[in-house]
Amino acid sequence: MNLPPVDQTKEQDTTFEGESVRLSNELRAKPSHTELDFFGNRIDIPAKRGFDVETADFTTMVNYLADTRIKKSESSIAFIHRILSVRFPNEYTQNKTNIENRYKLEVEMIESKSKNDVTWLGEVGFQNMVRLDDSLTNPNVRLLKLRNGQINIIRK
Repeated sequence: MNLPPVDQTKEQDTTFEGESVRLSNELRAKPSHTELDFFGNRIDIPAKRGFDVETADFTTMVNYLADTRIKKSESSIAFIHRILSVRFPNEYTQNKTNIENRYKLEVEMIESKSKNDVTWLGEVGFQNMVRLDDSLTNPNVRLLKLRNGQINIIRK
């Protein structure tokens, strides 16, 4: 199944779609480059391995999740799981037993609530919405969705 195209113009929006664009851009490969710091010292930044979530195959995404040398946030892990459930539903259910034990309940909930919607994919970028099993929920933070689609984060 194909994902809806990622609209790069919404990257700066504080919406679920904007967060989906930021998460997909975070997973793309980046070439190495050199920068200068404030004092004029040279900083070499190595290349970053990655993939395009719209065109990558199932094994590429699963291998990326399994690679322990790459630092991944909980949001990007949940984003990849949601992408896998939308793009490859059959392979995802067949390989459910090979996924880490701590994500078993999360995988079943993602499978049951899976939908091909950019806003559903981008929800994982906001606090208290990363996991569907509420294991990362903070009771002192609340999300408020405004009429224009923008998201406000209210902390107590």
